[in-house]
Amino acid sequence: MKRRIVLLAALGLGLAGCGSEPPVSGNATAERAWITPPTIATAGVEGSSLVLTGTASPLGRVVLVTPGARVFAAAADEVGRFRLIAPRPDTDTLFTVEVQAGEARYPSPGRLLVAGASDGPIAFVSPGAPTRRFDPAPALDSVDSDGRAIFLSGRAAASSTVMITAGVQRPVVAGEDGRWSVSPVGQPAVVEVDGQPFATRTDLPGEEGLSRDPGGWRLVWATPGGARQTTWFPARAVVGIR
Repeated sequence: MKRRIVLLAALGLGLAGCGSEPPVSGNATAERAWITPPTIATAGVEGSSLVLTGTASPLGRVVLVTPGARVFAAAADEVGRFRLIAPRPDTDTLFTVEVQAGEARYPSPGRLLVAGASDGPIAFVSPGAPTRRFDPAPALDSVDSDGRAIFLSGRAAASSTVMITAGVQRPVVAGEDGRWSVSPVGQPAVVEVDGQPFATRTDLPGEEGLSRDPGGWRLVWATPGGARQTTWFPARAVVGIR
């Protein structure tokens, strides 16, 4: 089943983009010195709500662009922590997340993907960077590719060693948050994570959007710079190649 991604942009809200300059007012230099785009730490569904937590500039206004060009916002506290609640979308959606200060807008350099299906992925995808997946996944969270290079990413115990095989075997140490990523040489068709094999499945042709594929989900999207990027999400119940 194929779905088209709904890429939403509210009137007056800028889209994220590498190298793009957001409009600023007042003392732009001073604002840039302390304002940072929001970073999403967790994203999940609670009943009919989409709940995000993360960090942004202290006391900044974190904004999520939602269906119908509606805007939901939450204020970060004194140390930059925020919790934002919005209705869960019923269609596959790429959201824009940004922080606002006065008339200045600082978007995150990526998009928040929320699948309309309850078993679909929830993740933050970024141009030329590993995806941060938030829903449950097997040993491999995702595979990102722009046709020239790929990123493998996943989650494990904090500071643990994960053995990755993609042509050659390589140990990778997860961070304090348990996340790890690695960029293997070339475009391997099959990789192993701690001995579990996975097909990368990023070289398949297809239209932009999120689609089900044997063993998982595949997102094809155009980055703000116009490049085409593909992300493969192994399904939650998958522990290897099907």
